[in-house]
Amino acid sequence: MMQADGKPFFEDFCVEPWLTIITGHYGVGKTNLCLNIARDMRQVLPKVTLVDLDVVNPYFRTTDNKDYLDAHGIRVLGPVYGASNLDTPSLAPGIDDAIVDARAEHGVIIDVGGDSDGARALGRYGPKIRTRAYRLIYVVNLHRPETVTLEDNISQMKSIEATSGLVATELVGNTHLKEFSSAGDIVAAARPTLAIAQAAGVALSAICAPRDMADEVAAALADDEQLRGIGVYGVDIVVGAPWELAGRVLG
Repeated sequence: MMQADGKPFFEDFCVEPWLTIITGHYGVGKTNLCLNIARDMRQVLPKVTLVDLDVVNPYFRTTDNKDYLDAHGIRVLGPVYGASNLDTPSLAPGIDDAIVDARAEHGVIIDVGGDSDGARALGRYGPKIRTRAYRLIYVVNLHRPETVTLEDNISQMKSIEATSGLVATELVGNTHLKEFSSAGDIVAAARPTLAIAQAAGVALSAICAPRDMADEVAAALADDEQLRGIGVYGVDIVVGAPWELAGRVLG
């Protein structure tokens, strides 16, 4: 996706500030978003570290995609047994140092486990994070059973904030139906997602769409006065069950 100034959208969305935290309900697509941001961030920064703080769910972790991250020159830190599907909540050393080292030459992304349970691990690093400039993105997927309404999402966000001791700075819309998603589904979710952001008092910084639908979604948003100007972040589907990913070419 190109902006009016000719720059790719990700160059503004994925970079400053250098410490990015991704939160939200289970299954909203946090890990896939993290992997895309890390890859795109690595195109403009010499060093990127992705921290996997999901010590709650042993499935679909960032750490499971270490080969993908290695191929793009991205360091990953996370659960010691993160790639084994063992539910053993122990984190690798070096996370504190990575947080402190986040700067213009080193982007750091933190993938947090779902809900307030996952945010407890984030709270362990809260005091150090609060000494840095950070962005905390709350991801909204209106097709998840427990995050359908505005009230559901505000409650989830406030619970994550209370548990972690950190404050959400923005929302990202990531409503999808996996392989059954359409551009129409994504566009239809944009207005209620914006309403959630407005109720929370934060910006809706992007609407995610599969890369092959991103232009169609952007055109539809541009035709809507209320949604015009919201960026569309085109993502590749990196996370999924093996049968879902079969045959896909991942960037």
